[in-house]
Amino acid sequence: MSVEQRLFDRDHPEPPYPLHPSVVNRIDAQYAAFYNKHIMRHQQVHLQPIEASRASGTLIPGAGPLASVAKVDDYSIPRQETNGPNIKARAFTPQGPPPENGWPVCVYFHGGGWVLGTVDTENVIASNLCARGKTVVLAVEHRLAPEDPFPAAVDDCWESVLWVINQGKEMLHLDITKLATGGSSAGGNLAAIMCQRAAALGGPRFSLQLLSVPVADNTANTRTTGSWKENEHSPALPASKMLWYRYHYLPNKSDWSHPEASPLLWKGDWSKLPPAVIVVGELDVLRDEGRKFGEKLRVAGVGADVHIMKGQPHPFIAMDGVLDAGKEAIAYFCDALKETMYPATSDTPR
Repeated sequence: MSVEQRLFDRDHPEPPYPLHPSVVNRIDAQYAAFYNKHIMRHQQVHLQPIEASRASGTLIPGAGPLASVAKVDDYSIPRQETNGPNIKARAFTPQGPPPENGWPVCVYFHGGGWVLGTVDTENVIASNLCARGKTVVLAVEHRLAPEDPFPAAVDDCWESVLWVINQGKEMLHLDITKLATGGSSAGGNLAAIMCQRAAALGGPRFSLQLLSVPVADNTANTRTTGSWKENEHSPALPASKMLWYRYHYLPNKSDWSHPEASPLLWKGDWSKLPPAVIVVGELDVLRDEGRKFGEKLRVAGVGADVHIMKGQPHPFIAMDGVLDAGKEAIAYFCDALKETMYPATSDTPR
C-alpha cells in the first residue's frame, strides 16, 4: 500500500475539515478566522496524490508581499562531492553598495516536508532577510522525496554551501567570514544539519542559524513527545501529516535516528555550533523538539533565542500577510541577521 493510500486514524477523507475540538479554544484568533474562510474546504496534502499538491502552486496561503531588493538571479549549481543533477538556487542581493569585504550571505532552505516546495517557496522570507538584514540570501531548491529520499536533500544543501564558499564567493561578491543559514520546517532541519556537518569537518564556519519550526527529531511521535500528543489534531501539520512526510523522505526506519535526519540526536560537540534563533508554534507537533534543540545549544554554552508563538500551529511564518505572529517571526530573523552581520552600526551599508 502506498503512503498516499494510507489513511491514519481519525482523518477525514474529504473536506471540509473544521478545527478539531482539541484546538478550538487554544488556537490564535487570526489564524482560526483565516483557516475557516480560506483553508477548511480544501483537501489536505497527505490525503491526495503528491502530484496534485505540487501542481497547486502555493504551499501555504496568507503570505505578505516581497521586500524590495536590488536584484534576483537564478543559478544552476554544479556538484563538487556528490552525484546528481545541478542544483537550482536563487540569489537575492540587497540594495546599495556592498561592504568593503563583500556582502554577508545566508543560505536558506525551503519547507515542504522534503516532499514539496521549490526555489519559489521562500521568496517572501528570503527577500525580507536580504532587504532588512543587508545580506545576500541564497534560496536553494533540493531534490524531493519519494523520488529522491534521504540523504538526497542533505547532499544538495551541502553542495549549495560548498558553492557559496567557492564559486559563489566571487560571483556574488560575498564575505564568507559572515556566513549564516536558515530554513523553515524541513528546511530548518537541513539548516541545522549543515551547521553540524560543518562543525564536524572543521568548516565552513557559520555565524548564525535561523530555524523556523524545525524538524529536529524524526523519531518523535504521539507516545514519546508531549507536543505531538497535545497537538495531534492541530491544523496544517497534524501528526498524521508529519508521519506522511517522514515515510516518504525516510522510507527506511533505521534512518529515522540518523543525526543527518534528526539533528537533535547529533553526538558531536554542540559548543562548536553557531548561535540560533528558533521560532516554534505553541500548537505545532514540532514545538518540543525545536525547544529541546535550543536547550541543548544553551547547555553547550551557545546562544539560543527560542520564541514560542502563542496559539500558533505550524505555518505561521509563511502567513505574515494575515498573521501578526508571522510578521513577528520574520522580524526576529531579520533583526538577528543584521545584528550578527553588522555588530558595529557604522559597518552597516546605507
